[in-house]
Amino acid sequence: MAQTQLCRQKNIVVFSDPAYPDWYSPEALAQLIPGEAHFVDAATLSSALQEHCELFISFHGPYFPKDAWPAIIEFLEQGGNIALFGGMPFTRPVRADGTIEAEQEEYTRQLYLGPSFALQLPETDLRLTDAEAISRHPQHTVQLTATQVGKCWSFYPKLSQVSDHPEEMGAAGPFDTLLTSLLYLDTQTSGEKIGHTAAVASLLDQQSGRFQGGRWLISPWQPATFDEWLKISNILKHFLSLTAAGATVLQARPQNACYFVGEIPTITLSSRSHQAQSAEVKVLTPHHTLLQTFKTELPGSPYVQESSLHLSAPISEPGLYTVEVCFENEQGLEWHEKTGFWYWDTALVEESTGLLLEAGRDYFYQQGTPFPLYGTTYMDSKVQRKFLAQPNPARWDSDFAEMKQAGINVIRTGIWTGWRDMMADPGRINEAALRALDAFVMTACKYQIQVIFTFFSFYPPLFEGNNPWLDPRSLQGQADFVTILARRYAQVKLLSWDLINEPSFGDPKTIFSQRPLPNYDRYEVAAFQSWLAERYSIAELQQRWRQTPQDFASWDQVSLPVADDYVADPRINGTRNMLKVMDYTFFSQDMFTRWATLIVKAIRAAGCTTIIGAGQDEAYSRISPQFYAPALDYGTTHPWWNNDSLLCDMLLDKHISHPNIIQEIGVMLVRDVDMRPLRSEQECANLLERKLITGLIGRGAGLIQWLWHTNAYMTSDNENSIGLVRPDGSAKPELKVVREIGRLIQQIGTSMIEAEQPPTTWVVIPYSQWFLRPDLALEASQQTIRILGYDLGIIPQMVGEQQLEELLGQHRPQTIILPGVQHLSESAWQALLAFVERGTTLLVSGVLGRDQHNLNTSTRIAEFDSKLQAIEPISRYEQLQGLNGRSYQFGYGGDKIAYIKKAHNHIHEYHHGEGRILWSGLPIEQSHSTDAIRAIYREALSIESRNGEQDSPYLMAQCPLKHGKLTLIVSESSQTGELELEEGQRVQVAANRAGAILHQDDGTSLYFGGVQAL
Repeated sequence: MAQTQLCRQKNIVVFSDPAYPDWYSPEALAQLIPGEAHFVDAATLSSALQEHCELFISFHGPYFPKDAWPAIIEFLEQGGNIALFGGMPFTRPVRADGTIEAEQEEYTRQLYLGPSFALQLPETDLRLTDAEAISRHPQHTVQLTATQVGKCWSFYPKLSQVSDHPEEMGAAGPFDTLLTSLLYLDTQTSGEKIGHTAAVASLLDQQSGRFQGGRWLISPWQPATFDEWLKISNILKHFLSLTAAGATVLQARPQNACYFVGEIPTITLSSRSHQAQSAEVKVLTPHHTLLQTFKTELPGSPYVQESSLHLSAPISEPGLYTVEVCFENEQGLEWHEKTGFWYWDTALVEESTGLLLEAGRDYFYQQGTPFPLYGTTYMDSKVQRKFLAQPNPARWDSDFAEMKQAGINVIRTGIWTGWRDMMADPGRINEAALRALDAFVMTACKYQIQVIFTFFSFYPPLFEGNNPWLDPRSLQGQADFVTILARRYAQVKLLSWDLINEPSFGDPKTIFSQRPLPNYDRYEVAAFQSWLAERYSIAELQQRWRQTPQDFASWDQVSLPVADDYVADPRINGTRNMLKVMDYTFFSQDMFTRWATLIVKAIRAAGCTTIIGAGQDEAYSRISPQFYAPALDYGTTHPWWNNDSLLCDMLLDKHISHPNIIQEIGVMLVRDVDMRPLRSEQECANLLERKLITGLIGRGAGLIQWLWHTNAYMTSDNENSIGLVRPDGSAKPELKVVREIGRLIQQIGTSMIEAEQPPTTWVVIPYSQWFLRPDLALEASQQTIRILGYDLGIIPQMVGEQQLEELLGQHRPQTIILPGVQHLSESAWQALLAFVERGTTLLVSGVLGRDQHNLNTSTRIAEFDSKLQAIEPISRYEQLQGLNGRSYQFGYGGDKIAYIKKAHNHIHEYHHGEGRILWSGLPIEQSHSTDAIRAIYREALSIESRNGEQDSPYLMAQCPLKHGKLTLIVSESSQTGELELEEGQRVQVAANRAGAILHQDDGTSLYFGGVQAL
C-alpha cells in the first residue's frame, strides 16, 4: 500500500507503442507498476515528458523514438527519473516512419552508459537474487529454466564525467553517479561462489554532474516471455518505488579505518534524500557478536545530512569490526549499507614474518621455496583509486575473500593520483589516509595475500620542484613520502614496494611518448651536460653529433634535443640531430636508475627489507629493466597493446639475473569503425588467457592481472572497460579464466624448479639503433623471438646490448643472435668477440663496423673489415648466398629501402677462438621472409623446425617440476587444432585459446584452460 501511495503522487509516464518491438499492452504492464500511470506512444512521448513527468518507464528495451531524443535528454538534464526494461536502452533508434536504425552506442555515450555487450548466458537453470543493498539476507529468489532466461546485456557505465585532478594522468573523478545493483542473475557450481552472471537491474543515482538529481533504473534483461516479468511483479514494483524517490545517497563510514589502544571508534552516517531516513546501526565484533546498537534520524533535505555515533567505550579485541546499517524512509523502503573498521592486530603482523619474499634469478622464494606470484590489481570495488580517502574495510574483507578463493596470492595497489592530498607539506602525511592503509594491510595479513604497494605513477610528484627526477626539492619531498610509509610498515613482511607505475622520463606532459622528450629545465640541462662530459671530450662530442665549434665550443653551450630531432620518417629530409636523441635516451636510462637508487636508499634507511621493483609497461626505449636492474630486486612488463608480440614484450624486460613480473595483464578496449567494441567479452577472455599462459612461458616470476573490479570512476573509456568484475558486480568471462589459471598455479605451486643456468640461446637487444630509430630494432627483435619461440621451440634469454660486457665471465651461452644490426657500440662488439672466443656461436645479420654514432669501427677481424667497404641500401628483393651453396630470397617492404643498409649478400663463417661467427651481410630479420629466416636459424642452431616450413600458430614450452612436468600451449589460430606431444600424447587446443597440461609422476595428467585430451 505504501508503494502504491508513493507512486500515485508521481506523474508516471509509460512508453508503450504497439508498432514497436517488444510491446506489452497497458493492461499487462499495469500488473508491474505500483500505482496509476499515463501510457503514451511514440508520437506523444516528447510532450508527455515535458508535462511534469517525474518517472519515465519503458519496457521496449533498446527501442525508442529518435524524434523524442531531445525531449528525453532535456527531461534527464532536469533531474528526471527513468526505469528502462527489456534490453540495453537507447541503442536502437526508431524513426517516425517505423524504420529501425542499426544498433549503435552514440546515444548511450551521451548518457555515460558506455559500451554494451550481449552476454553468452550458460545453458543451465539460473536464479534471480536480490542484492545486499535492498536485502541483508536475500529474500527474493526466483528460479528460471534455461528456456525462460531469455537474453541479457552488460554495460560499462562511466560514473565520473570529469577528472578531479586533470593535471595528473591517473586521476579519477568525482562520484557523479552512484551505481547500486538490485537484482542479479546467478548460477551455482559445486557450492563455490563464482561471481554473479549478470546484473538484471541496477540503480544509478545521479549525485552530481549533467543529470544531477535523477535516479535511473536500468534493466538490460529481456526474459523469454512476459510471464517471467509477472513472476517478479512485486520486486519490480519495489524497484519502481525506489526509482520514483529520485536520487538518494545513503552512506556509512568509520571516522578512522583502523584504531589503536584506548581509542573510541566513531561511525558517521550521511544522507542526501528528499525523504527523512531512520537508521538502525549494529556494530559486530570480530567474532560477529553484537557489540552495540544505535538508532538515529536523518531529515529529508537536498543538502547532506550527517549523524556521528560514538561507541560507548574503547575497544580492546584486535580484528575487524563490522558495521551494518539499515536505512528506512517514510514509506517503509529499506536500504542496507555495510562498513567496518579494524583494531590493529599485532599478532597478524608477526605472522607475516614467514611470508617475506626473496628475489632469485627467475622466481621469487618464500623460506627457500619457489613462490609463483599470481594476482590482480585491486584498490576497492566501489570507490577504486580513492580507497585511502573513502575506506571500507568490510568491503575489502569480502573482496579479499573472493580473491583468495580464486587463487590470488598477491595484489598490486597503490597511489595513482592525489599525492598532495595525502602529503600537503613535506614530511607530514594525512593521518586518516594512513589509518586507511593500516586497515588495508590488516586485511592482507588476515588473508595472507602479498601486497605490492605502488608509491607513484608515470612521473614522481614535483612537490613544488621543476623536475620530478632531478630537482633536489622534488627528490626531498619524494624521499619524505616513501620514508614515512616504509617505516610505518617495516615489520609487515608481506608488504613490498613498487617505486613507480609506468615511469616516463623527461617532460611530465609527454608521458607515453615513444622516446623520452626533454623537460628543458635547468636541472635537466646541467645533468645532461655533466653526463656527456663523463663520456666524451668536447671535440669527441662534436664528431659524434656531426656538429661544429660554431654549434658548441664548451659544455655550457650543449643543448637538449628538440622535437624535430625525434623525426625518424625517411620521407622527412630536413637536417636534424637524431644522434643527440640517442644519447639523451641513454641519459634517461641512467637518470632513472640514479633516481631509483636514491629512493631505495630511503626505503632501506627506514628499516624496510622487503623487495622493491618498478611497474614498467611496454616501455621499449623509455625506461627499461635491462638498465635499472642493478638498482632494484625485479623487473616488470605490462603487456597491453602488442598482442601479436607478447612473448617478445615479456622477454625484453626479463633481465638475466633478476625475476620479472608480468603485471597489468589486461585487455584494452578496441573499437570498430562505428565505435562499437570490436571484441566480444568472450574474445577478451580468450586473449587474457593467452597472455597469462604466455607469461608463464616467458619465465614470468608472477602474473598480475589488471584489474579485479572495473574502474568506472575515470573519464577514460579504456579504464572503464578493463577488469574482471563489472561495475554492477557481475562477472565477466575473464574472471573464469583467472580462476582457472589460479587453479593451475595452486597445483604447481612449490613444485616449480628454477633452472641451474639461464637459457643457452641469447638474443641481443640492439639498443643503440633502437634509441636512434626505433623501427630499426623493434621489428627485428619481434621477428627473431617469434621464429625462435613459435617455430623452433626455443625460449631465449634477451640481453641488452649495453649489458653484454658485464656478463662476461658469468655465463657461457651456446648461441647469441644479433638480429638486423645497423649500429652497435664498440664495447658490445668486443664483448661478443670474447663470448665467441670462449666457445659461443654468434649469428649476426646486417652491417658491422658502425658504432652507435654511425662512425666506422674495426671488427678486429680482417676478413670482416674487408667487407665493410661496400655498405649500401637494401633493395626491395635481395638474394642471400648461404652456406653449402644454398640461396635465399628476402623481401623488404614499405619504406625499408630508404633507411636499411646491407654489407654484402653472403653468409660468411669465421672461427674465432673456440667458437664461430656466422655473418649475414643482409639484415635478414628486417625482412618479411620468415621462411628464409627460419631456415637459416635451423642451420645455425642445428635444430628442426616444429612446423616444417610454415609459420606456426602455436607457442609451446615444457617446464620440469619436482613431481612431473608442465606443458604450456598458446594457440593463435582461428581454428581448433590437434597436436601430438611427446610419447604420442594427442591434445586438442581450442581456437585462440591457451592452456596447460600437468603431467604427474603417477602417469596421470591434469588439463587446464583451452587444452583437452584426445
